Amino acid sequence: MKYVKQHFVTGMKVSLPDVLNRMEDGIAAACGAAVEGIGSVTTGDTPAAGIRDGKLCLTLPRGDPGPQGAPGEKGDPGTGLTDRAKTLLRSLLAGTALDRDASLAALRAEWGVADRSTDTETAAAAPGAAGADTEAASAERGA
Repeated sequence: MKYVKQHFVTGMKVSLPDVLNRMEDGIAAACGAAVEGIGSVTTGDTPAAGIRDGKLCLTLPRGDPGPQGAPGEKGDPGTGLTDRAKTLLRSLLAGTALDRDASLAALRAEWGVADRSTDTETAAAAPGAAGADTEAASAERGA
């Protein structure tokens, strides 16, 4: 339906129901033609757009593949965690370690991090340090 603008002037006699019904018809037609969302998006050789069942459907062209980097060398997989370290970590994470400090000290010794001032736990616990935990943040996580 093509829209035709209505011009009103002072003193003009108008049928209010006719004017309001014409407005309502225009609104209903506009709503019926409106796109109600995205329908399908597919790839093709050329871009295209259309409306099917009140939904916008797009066809987007395939782009050129990006540059491929050279494959890297595989590193040494290492030995992984020892059974003792796994046991200590599990008990610490589950909260069942009999002596938390002793378990942490044993892990530090096994991993060669004997100086507490260089480990990440001490640095993170320092007030104002980046990543420092607060009681409020710890409580929010349920820790």
